Amino acid sequence: MVLAGGVRLRAFPWWVDAVENLRNIANAHRVEAQVNADAHAGVYTGKRGAMIVDVVASRQRNYLARVRPIVARWEAANEQHSIYWLAEHPLDATQFGLSEAEAVTILEVARNLRGYAVTEGLPGPREEDAVCSRWAQGRGQLEHAPRLDPVVGCVKGIGLALFAYMRMRSGADAIKPDIRVKKALRHLGFAVPDDDHAVLILAKAAAEEIRVSRLVLDQLLWRFQS
Repeated sequence: MVLAGGVRLRAFPWWVDAVENLRNIANAHRVEAQVNADAHAGVYTGKRGAMIVDVVASRQRNYLARVRPIVARWEAANEQHSIYWLAEHPLDATQFGLSEAEAVTILEVARNLRGYAVTEGLPGPREEDAVCSRWAQGRGQLEHAPRLDPVVGCVKGIGLALFAYMRMRSGADAIKPDIRVKKALRHLGFAVPDDDHAVLILAKAAAEEIRVSRLVLDQLLWRFQS
């Protein structure tokens, strides 16, 4: 595996063993991981407003213990769960255990995506799945530079990790370089620097080595969730 600049990952003493450890996990759980990866974007089919709440709330929170309950409370408190609805109904940060800054981020992302939908000729709530997919599929080249994205990445509060996660939930092949992923890769033997860009590069290379998508890799790494 050769990166730009001639860096050979296989030259690192830990690479071969780490990849072999990952391959063993993949051989045992590939089918399940593929099924989960295929379903990942579909979790929020028809309710992309809830998806935005999920993405922003996921920053530095345990997903199962904290993020899912936040999204569930928001869904229960709102008649509709579309981006259009969210853009017109700013959420109360205190009601959902979010910061005021996070509430602003959620609102701006919703309004920007609504504007993007109009620009793309898909303005209705029924087209929001297609809108999100189109946005996500077209932003792959910006995964290391989300600020260049004028729709989601430009919003204050959306960094490298949340940009990747938003694309994942919208249907693109990506991986969120969060604490969970870093810990899992380290558990397998990868020498992962505490740098999100490095995590993206290593994760992509590792996925290519065992011939799976980054979404499948992400699902495999859930096995190390503590």
